[in-house]
Formats: sequence, C-alpha cells, structure tokens
Amino acid sequence: MVELLRTPGPPIYIQIREALRAEITGGRLKRGEQLPSENKLAARFNVSRMTIRESTEDLVSEGVLYRRHGVGTFVAHPHLQRDHTKLTSFFDEAEDEGVAVQVKLLGLKVIPATPKVAEALDIPAGGHVIRVKTLCYVDGVPITVHDAHMPYGLFAGLVNENLEVQHLWRLFEKAGYRVKRAVQKLEAREASKDVASLMEVKEGAPVLFKERTVYADDGTPVEFTYCYNRGDIYSLTVALER
Repeated sequence: MVELLRTPGPPIYIQIREALRAEITGGRLKRGEQLPSENKLAARFNVSRMTIRESTEDLVSEGVLYRRHGVGTFVAHPHLQRDHTKLTSFFDEAEDEGVAVQVKLLGLKVIPATPKVAEALDIPAGGHVIRVKTLCYVDGVPITVHDAHMPYGLFAGLVNENLEVQHLWRLFEKAGYRVKRAVQKLEAREASKDVASLMEVKEGAPVLFKERTVYADDGTPVEFTYCYNRGDIYSLTVALER
C-alpha cells in the first residue's frame, strides 16, 4: 500500500495522479503497458474506485494514458511533435526531442517513374527513379513509413549507400543539392493492411498521410515521398498569424 498524506495538502486524487506519473516517467510502468484494474489500484492506494478514476482521468486528458473500451487503461507512447512551420528532417526533430531513432530499410530499387512521380520530379514519364522505402522507429516503436523517390540521373550513387544510418538530405547535399524547401499535402487516412502490419496497429487505424515534394536551393525537385505516420503517436504543429 502506498502511504498518502491525509493531512491538509494536495487532494488525494492529485497525490495518486502524481504517483502514477512518477512511475511512468521513472520506467516502472512501461510505454504500452496496461495499468492494474481500478479495483487493484483502489486497494493499493486504499481509496475508492471513483478516486482512482479521477486520478487517471487527468492523465488520459494529458495523453499520458489512454483507454481501450472494454479492455482497460494503458500507458501511452509519447507523441513525436513535428513543427511544420519550418523544414526539418525526421531525424533532426527526433534528436531535438531527445528520442532514439532507428531506420529499417524495406526496399531499395531503380524503377520507371509513374506519371505522378515523374511530374513531381520534373522528369519524363517512365524515367528512372530510385525508390527507397523505410520504416522509422522512435524509442523502438514503429511510427513512420517513408516511400521516397529520387531522380536516378541526379543520385545514382544512392544505391550504394547505407540508408539505415545516413539521411537522404545529407546525401543530396554531398551530391551538390542542398535542400531548401518542400511542398506537401496532409490528410487523414485509415491504415491499409500492409501499413498497419508495419506500424503494429490494427487495419483501419488512423494515420496521417503526406505527399511531399522536396526542392534544392536552385529549384530542382530532388525527392517525392509518400509518408504514413501513426495517428496515435505522431502530431504536428503549425504557427498561424493574422
């Protein structure tokens, strides 16, 4: 049983809330782990189930916990915040957040460009592009699928690079093309069977889908990418002014 202060001070439910928070931040309760039932927590803290629910409700509202109807309450994975007011790579933002990033190469091949890819990259339809498909993990959790296409004529050497440890934009710069800007479209989608399997979520789970064209500082389009991000972990920030 956890000893709570029954004298004047923070309400009991706040003490329990912060005790649970400390267990999460301290690693005693792991990301994705299910909390004990309300009955067990009530017995542990010697309080009512209503007090336990009040304590966990705050953490659910903050996104620290989440509930699955009919199953229970779980420790949430932290959101990776992407700032879309400036052009940064997934790696750069993850490093700024202080989280560990791992990349798994799913595919690397030279293929004819589809009409859509060719238009985005300003090459003839059917022209050769390098297609690089990767799965990105944050703290061991699969979060993003990138399906990138680059003009083979500009970056033929990419096929010999280890793309699990080097970011594409750094390789572009080595080839003389410094990334300057990007144009992208965002929309909500449901995870297909293939995407759901890669991200370890249920088919139909929410994903944030992006189509993005990246340009070098001389205006040359250097990358066109389809990107799928887990909706329960990935979030974005956009600054608006009037």
